Amino acid sequence: MRCVDDKTQGGNTHSEIDISGQSLVLNCDIGDKGKWPYCEIAIDLSKTTKGLDLSNFHSVGIDVDYFSPIEGERIRVYLRNYDPAYSSQDDPVSLKFNAIEYAPGIDQGLTVIPLKAFQVLSWWIAEYELPIETSGPQFDNILQIEIATGSYIKQSHYTIQLNRLVFYGEWISEEMLLRFNTSLWVLAAACFLFVERRRLNHQLREMVAKAEFLKDANESLHEQSLKFEELAYTDSLTGAQNRHAVDCWLQEVIGFSKHNGHAFSMAYIDIDFFKTINDTYGHKVGDEVLKEFARVLNLRARKTDVVVRWGGEEFIVFCPATDLRGITEFADMIRTIIENYQWTEGLNLTCSIGLAEYMPGESIDTFIQRADRALYKAKRQGRNRVEAAS
Repeated sequence: MRCVDDKTQGGNTHSEIDISGQSLVLNCDIGDKGKWPYCEIAIDLSKTTKGLDLSNFHSVGIDVDYFSPIEGERIRVYLRNYDPAYSSQDDPVSLKFNAIEYAPGIDQGLTVIPLKAFQVLSWWIAEYELPIETSGPQFDNILQIEIATGSYIKQSHYTIQLNRLVFYGEWISEEMLLRFNTSLWVLAAACFLFVERRRLNHQLREMVAKAEFLKDANESLHEQSLKFEELAYTDSLTGAQNRHAVDCWLQEVIGFSKHNGHAFSMAYIDIDFFKTINDTYGHKVGDEVLKEFARVLNLRARKTDVVVRWGGEEFIVFCPATDLRGITEFADMIRTIIENYQWTEGLNLTCSIGLAEYMPGESIDTFIQRADRALYKAKRQGRNRVEAAS
């Protein structure tokens, strides 16, 4: 067990692990350097490439108290899997990121999360160029468990208190359980001795950091951070977000755009002549096309974009902080990639795209309807084209 932060990536975050009763407590002061500041609790389950096989387990229970300056802020949980097909002992990042993000709150007790809700991070799939058949979640050789701060933290003091971590399913072997408990207690004892020796110095730094934070907060109360949620509810076929999952998120991002004067645009995408594919090649091939189509969209979307399967062969890409010109360039890129992509069965596939930029005062339904009308205009104009709503 160890604490990890962004110092190795050029950041200046400071983090320490303490033992409080039967809980592990990570205290970290997020710095003002580094592109992606973070801190986390990392639990190493093995010093070799042989870890825990959790493939027969169905859920994980996590009891975490998260103290942050923003109410309802989320944490990330990673189950890191080793597979020689894509992993290397010399490259710790090559362990597959099976990830979930949720808001644990404080004193909420045990949250039980199905393992099927975990998703592999899209940037990691792209970085290691995994084929689609091996890009899904994998739990047969877990070497590390990581509990980290969320996506959009800011310079402040954060505390993650891990009270319990429980896996539900078949029993692990007695040998593996003994090895895990022994390693956990040895590492916990080492961390406890380290923290005790530095306690007084840490308390002084914490007081200085809190004073600086209060001063900065008083000068920047008008600033708000847009929270992008990587929601657990996804479309079971494609892995994209579903309509239900983005309802609350749309309300939040439109409110943020209104308050801060940021643009917000969307691309409504429909696969041309998809019914012909199902009729000619069968629904199995049609499903493979939909899954690959969603994967292409996710790989090309930015981290802040949200890809949603809206229904059937229709997808929507919501793009915060993007005006009509920006969404047009993005849509033209997507249309070209789809037209030239090597599809299964040698299919020639195209798509039509309708665009809309959010207009102040309009409802979400009206916003989507304008993009829908632009899509049908693209269909009427001959398909394989992009049209923007007036």
